[in-house]
Amino acid sequence: MNALTRRVGALSVAICCALALGWAVVAEDADPRIAEISALMEAYEHAGTFSGVVLAAENGEILHQHAVGMANQEWGIPNAVDTRFRIASISKVFTQVLIRQLVEEGLLSLGDTIADVLPDYPGPGAHRITILHLLDHRSGIVGESSVQDLELIERDYYTQERMLELIASFDLVLPPGLLYLYSNFGYYLLGAILETASGQTYADLLQERICDPSGMTDTFPEVTVEIIERRATGHWLAEDGTLTIDVPLDMSFVFGYGQLVSTPHDLFLFEAALREGRLLDPENTRAVLGDEVDYRPLGNGRRRAHVFESGPASINGFRAGLHSYVNEDRVVIVLMNVRGPGAVPVFDVGRNVAAILYGAPYDLPGTE
Repeated sequence: MNALTRRVGALSVAICCALALGWAVVAEDADPRIAEISALMEAYEHAGTFSGVVLAAENGEILHQHAVGMANQEWGIPNAVDTRFRIASISKVFTQVLIRQLVEEGLLSLGDTIADVLPDYPGPGAHRITILHLLDHRSGIVGESSVQDLELIERDYYTQERMLELIASFDLVLPPGLLYLYSNFGYYLLGAILETASGQTYADLLQERICDPSGMTDTFPEVTVEIIERRATGHWLAEDGTLTIDVPLDMSFVFGYGQLVSTPHDLFLFEAALREGRLLDPENTRAVLGDEVDYRPLGNGRRRAHVFESGPASINGFRAGLHSYVNEDRVVIVLMNVRGPGAVPVFDVGRNVAAILYGAPYDLPGTE
């Protein structure tokens, strides 16, 4: 099969899938940028540095989705536009939204301490660390990078009680509120706080408060041992090009901060619902997205645009990036089921696709 046949076949499959699922699509001959995005993704496929799906949208309409690589190398199952991927720390944005929804309803206050909501939590600083400290990564709680033997201990299934005991066993790295210190464990505590304050599971909160209002059907917490249709396998790509299954991870370990699986289409719906103020009031929407839109590179950096970026997120076997160009109402979403030194950085892919939307310069893989 030649390159042209592959492109036509892939495009036909993508359009058929989109129409079957009721998604808006733009024909390739109606917008030449679609062909350019396809050519870029084929270049990544030829280079062997990318496996996943990209989505590009403009003015609330999906321009193009493109799947590259294998959802499962062992069985030769290709990625599709509706393959479900781990979204890593983009999960934290969902946790932020849920916390602020409970704050709006008076079930929580940003000034509540851990001890106020989780009175049995035995960790240091429980009476001084507030929900706002946890949201802003200023709790002083240790980050995963400082945990010894992390790849060994995260393979086990953890009940919430056992995980809270583990987090509580670490001393604070900094006094609460002093400095920014990225902490996944802080967001685990936020997940536990959500369940305690609401009396519901995180999964039910997510479904009722975010997924249903946004029209999302493919986003939920991953349970490692469950059979999940269309779930991608996570791979590791070494610098020499060797591809392997990435190290195991029980998803109970990343509750609240990295447990969600999703699709680019669902993240497109979530981004729109959040940005348009359908999930939070204006003040809390700004708190989640940020007060100021960053001015960041497109493509090879010769041009820039204002953007809210979530990521580059990473978890065992997967990487994720979300780029919301608010001034021009453009969105680029990239989900990968490969990581490692041989894989292209997820933000490079997203910013190159965005460069095509803007008509900005970018470098094809292998030409940098």
